[in-house]
Amino acid sequence: MTHHRVNAMVSSVTLVFGLIVFCLGFLAVWLVYYFWKVNTDSNLDHPASAKAAQSAGKENREHPRVDIHWPVSMETPDGTIRAEVKNISVGGAFICCEKPLPIGETFRLTMMGPDKEPVIATAKVAWSNVNVPEDKVINRGMGVRFIKMSDRHIRLVRQLFQESG
Repeated sequence: MTHHRVNAMVSSVTLVFGLIVFCLGFLAVWLVYYFWKVNTDSNLDHPASAKAAQSAGKENREHPRVDIHWPVSMETPDGTIRAEVKNISVGGAFICCEKPLPIGETFRLTMMGPDKEPVIATAKVAWSNVNVPEDKVINRGMGVRFIKMSDRHIRLVRQLFQESG
């Protein structure tokens, strides 16, 4: 009988030890996943270059920007969205809108430039401030990189720099 009790006690201890190891393993996997997800999600909404520019207070851009206030229509799979271009360069723009598009989405846009001439381009969302708290955002929107734009429209954007400088 005692031998039977010893075996039962060993089995119980082994079972408890196995449950503890399983729970610790599960906790370790969950922690790795959680911290990986937190870091991945924050990088999608604020790429390193945008974070560095925000925190340093200076721009690290390939092309200089000029402030403008052009109406823009964006053609998306969900329909046309009307917004405003706040600043522009030959390489991209900041579009002020209530619901920025997902990062990486490519879309066609038509900006109403000077003299009411439409400036048409294909753009890709580079970054967005959609997940930044409302009290920390001056202008809700997204930064886009121009993928395709006619030579005439590139010249028109370059003229803005001559006029502002």
